[in-house]
Amino acid sequence: MASEMVNMATSEKLKEMDWAKSIEICELVARDHGQAKGVIKSIKKKLGNKNPNTQLYAVMLLEMLMNNCGEHIHKQVIDNGLLPTLVKIVKKKTDLPVRERIFLLLDATQTALGGASGKFPQYYAAYYDLVSARVQFPQRSHVPPPGPPPKSQAKSLPAKDSHLQNGGNGEKQPAAQIVPDSSIIQKATSVLEVLRDVLSAMDPKHPEVVRLILIFLFF
Repeated sequence: MASEMVNMATSEKLKEMDWAKSIEICELVARDHGQAKGVIKSIKKKLGNKNPNTQLYAVMLLEMLMNNCGEHIHKQVIDNGLLPTLVKIVKKKTDLPVRERIFLLLDATQTALGGASGKFPQYYAAYYDLVSARVQFPQRSHVPPPGPPPKSQAKSLPAKDSHLQNGGNGEKQPAAQIVPDSSIIQKATSVLEVLRDVLSAMDPKHPEVVRLILIFLFF
């Protein structure tokens, strides 16, 4: 049953990833760990397919399983010799999206599993093999998402940040001017001189006048 489900999820007739079927496979493996071996074997077989779409769907399905089904999937990937297959695909000049997807998957997985000192250092070894081979990819504007496409979310700054950058009507506010240190010192000196004169002329009978002057000067 698992093998047939993988065939359906990675069919070369598909125009895009069958998310519903892929999620169904993940739920099956999470519910019955015994299905993991058959699923990984089927994915390995699909990675050998000449159709680039089938290969890409197989990698994306593997990514979903590794992100959602726990250590038993990571172990089956190792036990069934899938890591050398993935490394070989990346090193060969095959379809770019497939190679890049695998490279990113190995990088993310070895990091999540603790790298060379983690429970499954085989993932770090596979990733390091590719890094040592100086595998490189041209920068791409888009990498397919690791799971079902999320609902689009507007990217906006928090209200307080937006307030700092824009006025209430959306217009940009002028940047705050930096006051030179010398100007600050001159103003402070002037205030102190005025304060000295006020204290010298202060009438003890009318202290409230001095208080009002001080409030004016400092506030």
